[in-house]
Amino acid sequence: MTVLYILAGACVAVSAVTATLGNKNKIKGRFVCKMVSSLLFCLVAFLAAAGREAPMNIQTALMLGALVLGLVGDIVLGLDMFIAEEHRGFVFLLGGTPFFLGHLLYIVLLLSYGNIQWHLVAVLPAVPMFFLLLNRFGLIKLDKMMIPLSLYGLVLGAMMLATFNLATQGGELGRWMWYPGILFTISDGSLFLRTYGEGPLKKMNSVFSYTVMLPYYAAQGIFALTVGWL
Repeated sequence: MTVLYILAGACVAVSAVTATLGNKNKIKGRFVCKMVSSLLFCLVAFLAAAGREAPMNIQTALMLGALVLGLVGDIVLGLDMFIAEEHRGFVFLLGGTPFFLGHLLYIVLLLSYGNIQWHLVAVLPAVPMFFLLLNRFGLIKLDKMMIPLSLYGLVLGAMMLATFNLATQGGELGRWMWYPGILFTISDGSLFLRTYGEGPLKKMNSVFSYTVMLPYYAAQGIFALTVGWL
């Protein structure tokens, strides 16, 4: 298990290098480091699966599938700086699709454990409401992306609901689940702010590089580690 913790930590550490290289516009190094981080969380997950005492089950398969979808999304989004600017919106949507599907798998997986704590449903609209408020006050400009991002925000809210719900169940698995939903929301929210931000947010791109990368890879690393307990 120590090796898995080291690999998961390395995944997050390399993601910090990815953000730094991106801020320095070293796009080839950024892409390579991003791929290394993504391969590391997949490696952690498959090693954890191989070391399971219990046989593989549907929850394990869903987790591995969601992590692989994350890898696919990372590859597509990592190509954004290699293509013409007018095509980056399409690549953003193309790369976001595996993440969206991966989040759905996470939600189905996590809600399959225990009973739903219905008071947690209050967190469901939090993210889309945040996006809509930022758009209303001119800090982001969503235009045609308002509906897709609001729907994505609902999925992020559902992720928080699902992780918090499992965390309240306790146990070895539950104690890890206070964090991934929040981390994913910070990461994806930062990505949207960096992409659609206006005014002062446009000046924070270098900060968003870190608030996208570090929470995302921390969340994926945590999910990868839990494969052994599913």
